[in-house]
Amino acid sequence: MRAVATRVGIGVCAVVGVLWGCGGGGEKPRPVAVRPIVTRDVHPLFRGTIGAESELRGVQPVLVSGLGLVVGLNGTGGDILPEGVAATMEREMGLMGVGTKDAFRGTALEGKSPREVLRDRNTAVVVVQAAIPPGMPANATFDLVVRALNATSLEGGTLWTTQLRLGGASVFGGVQARVLGKARGPIFINPFAERGREQEGVTRTAGRVLDGGWVTDPFDIELVLDSNSHARARAVVSAINGRFPQGPGDPVQTARGRTVNESGGSIALHIPRRYRTQPGEFLELVSHLSIDPSFPEQQAKRLVEGVKAEPALAEDASWCLEAIGARALPMIRELYEYPELAPRMAGLKAGARLNDALAAGPLKEIARTGQGTVRTKAVELLGQLDGGPTVDLALQELLSEPLTVRVAAYEALAARVTRMQVRRLQQSLGAAGDAVRVSPTRLEVMAQERWPRRNFQGLERRQVGGKFFLDLVPFGEPLVYVTQQGQPRIVLFGADQSLKRPAVVSAWDDRLTILTEEGTTAVRVRHVPTTGGAAVERVVQADLVALIEYMAKDASPEDTSAGLGLSYSDVVGALSALVKGGMTSASLSTEQDKLRGMIASAAASQDAVERPEKPGDEPIVLQTAPGRVPTEDAATPRPKIVPIVPVNPR
Repeated sequence: MRAVATRVGIGVCAVVGVLWGCGGGGEKPRPVAVRPIVTRDVHPLFRGTIGAESELRGVQPVLVSGLGLVVGLNGTGGDILPEGVAATMEREMGLMGVGTKDAFRGTALEGKSPREVLRDRNTAVVVVQAAIPPGMPANATFDLVVRALNATSLEGGTLWTTQLRLGGASVFGGVQARVLGKARGPIFINPFAERGREQEGVTRTAGRVLDGGWVTDPFDIELVLDSNSHARARAVVSAINGRFPQGPGDPVQTARGRTVNESGGSIALHIPRRYRTQPGEFLELVSHLSIDPSFPEQQAKRLVEGVKAEPALAEDASWCLEAIGARALPMIRELYEYPELAPRMAGLKAGARLNDALAAGPLKEIARTGQGTVRTKAVELLGQLDGGPTVDLALQELLSEPLTVRVAAYEALAARVTRMQVRRLQQSLGAAGDAVRVSPTRLEVMAQERWPRRNFQGLERRQVGGKFFLDLVPFGEPLVYVTQQGQPRIVLFGADQSLKRPAVVSAWDDRLTILTEEGTTAVRVRHVPTTGGAAVERVVQADLVALIEYMAKDASPEDTSAGLGLSYSDVVGALSALVKGGMTSASLSTEQDKLRGMIASAAASQDAVERPEKPGDEPIVLQTAPGRVPTEDAATPRPKIVPIVPVNPR
């Protein structure tokens, strides 16, 4: 619902009578504060909803930044820093204990002063930026981007714990904004970036930390009512808490009244735990929720008839129907077979999100025969239904469809596996009497760590070297799908993951060579470390799964079958070389990047502050210039799938 609000001020005139001919005068008039009247352009079908009488504040992504230290580089860091940045980092490292006796024993910082650390060729200072989606609770995670200030490459680097403050990064002596989060983790750089060749979006001096930030001080979301009525504010709070009651893992009620003053009723919103990964959807439901919950069946009937008469209202009507809840389902089902597409999809969307099993049949048909984004939307909705094994079988059939459909089907199946694993863990922990000891968030993390193949969805997940997930999807033609946001994942589609023989592939100026020979069932791998030293050679099983696990596995004195210890981005780069060299029949695809768009959107909503070190100095601009604001909702971006086209592949 996109209500347009207009505030109209009311003038108040004060007239002071002055007696003619009298020497005295009246008392000086005082200004009277008058609250503006808010007039909203709302369609009659949506009057009485919360969004028609209020305004949400704090719903834009929040830009956070900081200066961080990256360690573990391959001799590409340690260049000269601006004086203000160097002083800031020395102070921060001093507070961390760097340079003190016995501090950081066994690490690269042992026995070094902060200044020596900054000059070390294996360290670098970076600007860290992220966009925190609205309403993220404490400890919720997010992605970050990093940009080197004194390094030619961030390859192999790991970001040390960095404080993230509101707005752009600042140096010591400048304004220190509120700390909202922290960040750390290995850096993922574009695997197609060439050394010495800087191209737009493809550089080795910038990268990201996937799922490496976490919220320490959440921002509240505020709902400000147009009316300053106590009764109306109580009605709104009651409607929200009635529809979204406090559940497991929620520390407070969903809605809590704050104040009622000349600015209107103020209500604090807490996003429930079950919506923590979809905050935008929760806010849409709140905006479309009716303040008066009486007669929900009549409200649903009116909405269904309204969307039939005006299909252009389908999107808002769908949110309103879902906000009503399960009592609206009998009326929503009237739209499942409606001839016009917009009303039909509005009904199916509301029905699927309310877990109506009767929506499965129409959604399966659209998923098989639909066109464009309608088809992928049907796949996504199908995955949200419980529906039983028949839904899993329908999604498995779609794993052989074109690229966007098969990836959408995989994501839907992956979500279903996670839900099933959560239920199994709850049952096993409940039987052991330990259910109260595991938080819902930890339970979900445990459910995503490993998937045995023996499940209805047919997917298998392995955790490789603690660096990324390797998902096996034995359906359809071979495909390697790579994520570059959220949890790092490499997804192998197709039942046959063998490598072609004979074939040879080299990458990274021949530092990596992979060879298969006719008549053998093994592959020979030769790798020269970037840090120098003797080349490592080994023969492993000639299939993609074994090769990926060997490349990512770290060397260990206790493990005789040591791996190459490559990072996630290096493994992706090696897979790209395999695909380009024809050693596998699989193609390579990745998510379209949305993280930079989110950061640009967050930066555009704030004033970039340039903070000079001292009066008379030139400003040190640490914040990346914001780009064009994306047209999609940055709070709940939906990744698009595009084929990878390597830029100057090695």
